Parts: sequence; C-alpha cells; structure tokens
Amino acid sequence: MADDKLLYGITGTVVGAAGAGLSVTEIQAIVSIIVTVLGFIISVLIPLGIKLYHKIKDAKADGKITKEEVDDIASTVKEIVDESSKLKDEVSGKSQKEKK
Repeated sequence: MADDKLLYGITGTVVGAAGAGLSVTEIQAIVSIIVTVLGFIISVLIPLGIKLYHKIKDAKADGKITKEEVDDIASTVKEIVDESSKLKDEVSGKSQKEKK
C-alpha cells in the first residue's frame, strides 16, 4: 500500500510539473490546465479514494459499522472534498492568470 502511494505521488507530481510548464499559447494553456488536473487526480484523489474504499470495506467486514468507523469515513470524505476545493481554486487562479 505504501509503495502504491509513492508511485501515485511521483506520477502525479511528474504529470503536474509537466502541465505547469506548458503555458506558451492558448491551446497549450488549456492542455496545461488539463494536465495539472490529471496530475492532481493521480497524486491526491486516487490514493484518497482507495483509502476511503478500504475504510468502508473494513467497516463492513464484521457486519456492522460503529460510530468511530463512520466518523473515520466521514473525515476521509471531508479530506477528499477539501483537496478537490483546493484544485478548483488552483485551476481558477491559473485560468485567470492565463487570460491576462
């Protein structure tokens, strides 16, 4: 599991860095935003989604879900929403910057 996180992190960082360096023309700016989003998804959202899946699977394993397990799952969902919000803000800022 730790190796997967490292692989996703490295892949996402490389794709995101490649996206950050592509903003020369309008088309390249669009491609840059798309590649940045893909890098974010690969490095942040996929590992968090896998983490959420495992938490739900483990919680259902014994046939009942405790309050602590629900709180843990909810905190993971909140983490995914927070990270997605950061991405939205970053893409909005990048788009505004490209228009200037």
